[in-house]
Amino acid sequence: MGKSQKERKGKDKGLIMLLIVLTLVGGAAGYVYIDTFHGTGKLQGYFSNVFQKNSSEEEPESTMKTSKKMSIDESSRTTFQIFGKSFLLCTKDGVKYFNEMGDRKWNDTFNMTIPQMVSEGNYVAVGDMSGKTIRVYGENGMLYSVQTEGELMQFALNSNGYLSVISKGDNAYSIQIYNAGGTLLKGRVEESDGVFPLSSDVSDDNKAFVVSYLDTSDVEPIGRVLFFYINPDDSENYTDSMFAAVEKSGEIIPVVGYMQSGVVAAVSDSFVYGISSAGQETWNYPLENRVLQVSLSNKSYVVLALGDAIANKDGREKGAICWIDSSGKESASYQGDGDVDYLQVSEQGVVIGVDKLYFGLRHNGKLDWSYRATSNVRDILPMERLEQVMLVTKNEAMITEMKGDRTARTIVSEETETEHEVVGGMAETGDTTTDNEAPSEAERQISDLDEPQTQTNEAE
Repeated sequence: MGKSQKERKGKDKGLIMLLIVLTLVGGAAGYVYIDTFHGTGKLQGYFSNVFQKNSSEEEPESTMKTSKKMSIDESSRTTFQIFGKSFLLCTKDGVKYFNEMGDRKWNDTFNMTIPQMVSEGNYVAVGDMSGKTIRVYGENGMLYSVQTEGELMQFALNSNGYLSVISKGDNAYSIQIYNAGGTLLKGRVEESDGVFPLSSDVSDDNKAFVVSYLDTSDVEPIGRVLFFYINPDDSENYTDSMFAAVEKSGEIIPVVGYMQSGVVAAVSDSFVYGISSAGQETWNYPLENRVLQVSLSNKSYVVLALGDAIANKDGREKGAICWIDSSGKESASYQGDGDVDYLQVSEQGVVIGVDKLYFGLRHNGKLDWSYRATSNVRDILPMERLEQVMLVTKNEAMITEMKGDRTARTIVSEETETEHEVVGGMAETGDTTTDNEAPSEAERQISDLDEPQTQTNEAE
């Protein structure tokens, strides 16, 4: 699909996308999973994988082994959600909440085949992407559970614990909105042939929700963003409670999300759009590179990791990270090196990964630390500070202190303390640079962390 994104035009573009949608959204292909940009906030491969079936790859289950690190059981999927020094751990067998490493507050046991976790504020939702169950948690345990009639496709939370859900039945899609007590407030059924809801979100004032659709009923695909009122008093003068719509011919809009300002960010394969709470497009940010990763996890920014330039467009250098604020301005950027295959965005900053090199970036584009992984890394999650992270590998999870001076210290007891190799310590790894081998861009950045390559306030 990567080449078709760069080259498709006119009817050819529509036919290609129609075939893709019919193939991947059809019954034989199973369900579509679209990342909501809450919680993990990742869209691997962007539109090349935007219609992706969940793989059978198993992720590990964590069990506490010491007071400062946990061993990983590879037989179960494991994900973490960080709340300062506290964190929530999710596996196929349930959810556990820890005040800090070694201090478990509560646990909830269940069985899910493919658990997916999203978060917003102090709330976390865990849904079974191969089933019909979603559980919503607060700091003190489970708040409510919902059961969908069809197969779970996508779900998102707002900052008050409201939940939006898209599910797929035998003949139709359903969109449902629940309040923080688990009460169903609004239900919508989409039965139109060739029309697929892709993503949804609920406004933080609890008054409205937004849904992005892909319409393949014509030759050329159409991306639509529709706005609906939740409360009956607000929606009594509107058909089906819909009060606004934005339509983009020839584009796909797989992700929408409310930002902190109330603006809805809508990411297509051509632009990032800003849409007001009243449903009016107020700005757009053109995409001239293939977007490898994108996140709305920090609701103040849309964070983009850019790949190669799109055909027939100038684009920018591959590896750029861009911060787009709620007014559509590029507030900061950072020039990395190579295809970014990992993006983790938090309130504290951004962690990017290129192969086994990882970088911690401030939201102003400043490089804070860098790290070379000596084993496969699944996640690097900032905790109370950008330098203090939960480092999750194939076999364990540990709290690690990242240092800009090319050192990393694992925060464990002295008896079990271990060190983790950091990018820049080339002599320690045995890596050398000969006279005929120029250092890579990443290595040059690492060798001078006090002067990272940054660009600010340069919107393109």
